[in-house]
Amino acid sequence: MAVLTVGQIVKRVGVMLDDPANARFSSAYILPFIDQENESFEITLERLGIQQQEQIAIIDLPSATPGANGTCPPVDLSPQFAPGMPLEWFLRPKRIDWKVQGQPDTAYLQSDPVDELDDVQADNLGCWQYRWAQGSIQLIPSYTPVTIRVYFYALADVYSDNAQSVMRGVGFILARQVALEIASLNNNMGKLVPRLERSLARDKQNLCNLMVMVAQAQLIHFRGTRRGAAYPIAAGGKNFT
Repeated sequence: MAVLTVGQIVKRVGVMLDDPANARFSSAYILPFIDQENESFEITLERLGIQQQEQIAIIDLPSATPGANGTCPPVDLSPQFAPGMPLEWFLRPKRIDWKVQGQPDTAYLQSDPVDELDDVQADNLGCWQYRWAQGSIQLIPSYTPVTIRVYFYALADVYSDNAQSVMRGVGFILARQVALEIASLNNNMGKLVPRLERSLARDKQNLCNLMVMVAQAQLIHFRGTRRGAAYPIAAGGKNFT
């Protein structure tokens, strides 16, 4: 498995379509297919437990200001999803930590995901709960300025540059998937489509088998020889000699 650039995938697609010089199927023609098939392939990767991208955003939040009744609504991170903001490519949360602003990173505490946020007093310290709902993240208000660290799964990159890299180990599958789509749109290119379909099915099955083997290996715990005092083995209520 290797890390491939978009340009290398374009070359591989050309070779599989019997167009190694990309004379018939140019890079400009192939790129939109790579972008489309990569986003489609994300579903397969999600099912296998492989995330396309994970990112971390660090966001400073000001202290909450209590209203006339002494309470404050939850902190909504919707503005952070705008273009150019830290959560622009946000897909769904993985974990959120918080700390009082100015403290070292060792002071981060984990925020708990909940269905409904608890009501808090006007002197509440920290965002120790968060809620992922309505396409945004809501946190318990903190009446002391805090910094949150958001681990999240990100949306797929839009591939428009040959120098961009594709996720490690899946570029060869993406190349075959793109070649199959292009061949299907060009009258199957003789007997090429059935061959690509078989190869693509084999590659995906091998990837699935590999992930299952990795998951199973993580469940195996090897035990060494136990050391310590040995007890006599009893048979019929008497020590066995």
